[in-house]
Amino acid sequence: MTSPQPAPRLDEQSQRVGTVAIVGGTGALGLGLATRWAHAGIDVRIGSRRADSAQAVATRLPRASGGENAVMIDGAPVVVIAVPFSAHLETLRSLAKVIQPGQLLIDTTAPMVPGRRGLRPIMPWAGSAAEQAQDLLPAGVSVISAMQTVSAAILQDLGQRLDEDVLICGDKSADKAVAAGLIESIHGLRAVDCGPLDMSGICERITALLVGVNRRYKTHAGIRLTGLPVTSAKSSLGRPA
Repeated sequence: MTSPQPAPRLDEQSQRVGTVAIVGGTGALGLGLATRWAHAGIDVRIGSRRADSAQAVATRLPRASGGENAVMIDGAPVVVIAVPFSAHLETLRSLAKVIQPGQLLIDTTAPMVPGRRGLRPIMPWAGSAAEQAQDLLPAGVSVISAMQTVSAAILQDLGQRLDEDVLICGDKSADKAVAAGLIESIHGLRAVDCGPLDMSGICERITALLVGVNRRYKTHAGIRLTGLPVTSAKSSLGRPA
C-alpha cells in the first residue's frame, strides 16, 4: 500500500462532503449510516477488519466500496468510527498509525457496559469516547462527537422516516459545520451544536437512557429539542461554542 497523502484542510472545503469512510462499516450503526449516505449520493468507503466482509456489504449499496479499514480511510476527508466501546481503544490505536492531519474524525461511540438491568453508561479515562479519540490521534486530526442517539435499525431501513436531532460536539466551528452538512444530507436529521468536545460525555450517556426507553416502549425513539429555529442549525455554527 502506498503512503497516505494528507487530506485537504476541511476548513477550506465546502460543507458538502463527497466521500466518507466508515470504520466499522459492517456493524449495525456503520451499515445504517453507509446505507443512508450512499442513497444520498455520497461516495461511501466501508471499512472493516475483514476486507471481504466490507466488500460484500458494499456490493449491496450504490456509490460504495469496501476494504480493510486502513485502506478505506486513506485520503478520505471525513472518517466515521462506528464501533462498540469495547473495541474503541484498539481501533483508535490502529487508526492513529494511518490517519493524517487535516482529516476529520466523527466519533459515534457511546461508552456502555452490560449491567444487571441492561446497558449502563460509563465514563472513559478521558471524560468521553470522543475526548479519548482526540487524545490518541495525531495532532492536526479534529474530532467531532455525533450520532450516538440515532437508531441503527431505522437508518438501515430506507422505508422508515427519520425526524430527530443529532447532538454534535467539537472544538472547531468549521469542522462542526462539515459534520452538520454530512448529517443533514440524511433526510429527517437536524444537527444541533451542543458546544465543545468536553460536552460530548453528556451526549454519549444519553444513549444508555434511550436504549432503556426503547426497550420498554418497544420502539426506536430519538432526540428532538424544542424551541430551536425550524431551519438548519448550521447557521449557528459560526458562533462561539
